[in-house]
Amino acid sequence: MTPDEFKKFVDTMSTIVDARAKTTETLIKGEIASVKQELREEIRASEERTKDELRAEILAARAEAKADHLQVLGKFDRITKSFDRRITSLEEKTGSPNVDKH
Repeated sequence: MTPDEFKKFVDTMSTIVDARAKTTETLIKGEIASVKQELREEIRASEERTKDELRAEILAARAEAKADHLQVLGKFDRITKSFDRRITSLEEKTGSPNVDKH
């Protein structure tokens, strides 16, 4: 191979390598954009799942708090009625009227 042929060969190969590099760069950029979009979609989906889970947790906690409140209220009501019966019984036995009832 003569030096001129070698130079032509190198120039041709250089052009081919440059074109290949640009093609590869374009493909990589496209793939990166695709991966970014997939990640964004996955993050959005994950955020929605997390929000749904938190909403469910909040609703469960509210229901549990309401049940606890009703249980305490029931106990309080039973104790109050018991005290009221005892006081009424004591008032009847001692003959002392309750001025707040009249």
